[in-house]
Amino acid sequence: MSTANRKYKDSVFVDLFSEDEKAKENFLSLYNALHNTNLQLSCPVENIRLDNTLYMNIINDVSCLVDNKIIILAEHQSTINPNMPIRCLEYIARLYEQFYQSKEKYSRKQLAIPTPEFYVFYNGKEPYRGDSLLKLSDSFTQTHDEYALELSVKVVNINYDKTNEILKLCKPLEQYSLFVDAVRRN
Repeated sequence: MSTANRKYKDSVFVDLFSEDEKAKENFLSLYNALHNTNLQLSCPVENIRLDNTLYMNIINDVSCLVDNKIIILAEHQSTINPNMPIRCLEYIARLYEQFYQSKEKYSRKQLAIPTPEFYVFYNGKEPYRGDSLLKLSDSFTQTHDEYALELSVKVVNINYDKTNEILKLCKPLEQYSLFVDAVRRN
């Protein structure tokens, strides 16, 4: 798949859920589909996407602070990438840096930080099972019963021909999936 082909998928995904005039509505639709909730447009949603200029090529597709309690980091991928947990670790560390002043981390008072969630929406040509979980610990050189650090990324196959339930629950994601399918066929 060419770089140009990947670029249109990425830019459409980012536009739909992060930058478009209906991005908040689209993002809430996605959030509601993932969490089986019914948050309305009146719910506060803050776009907290990493800025390329500040972090030199470390950017993510979509991240929002929803109702001041959960960070959703969503990436679209057209190839299977087992390193997404490492990338998400970088993203969340940089996002947390933006929330607190340096001296707050040295305070005796424990910081309350938004709970992160990580999702990859897969729309590539390679066969890939429905939903799966990528774990940071899968990359560790030694295996243990417990890890001092774990990060899990839920991978959701959104290829239109896979009829994933999330496509029925989130109209903008279904439309995106249809668009990618149409471009791929033509």
